[in-house]
Amino acid sequence: MNKLTRQQAINAKCKDCIYDPLDKGTWLKQVESCTFSGCPLYPYRPLTKKSKPKRACISKAKLAHMAKMREAKKDG
Repeated sequence: MNKLTRQQAINAKCKDCIYDPLDKGTWLKQVESCTFSGCPLYPYRPLTKKSKPKRACISKAKLAHMAKMREAKKDG
């Protein structure tokens, strides 16, 4: 029996759920366009690099300022 990684298993389940070979696009494009956010795998579905949300870059100074603000809220 082949062991799948967690991501391979998620990819396989998403493909099994939504992929229609007669529809437009590859299985990955079809999975990316899935809108069923009620699925427990929705946040983990495979996405291409182009469609992955970009993480905001936060400087160390900004992180330190945010930490100070949290501490001030706790104390105040």
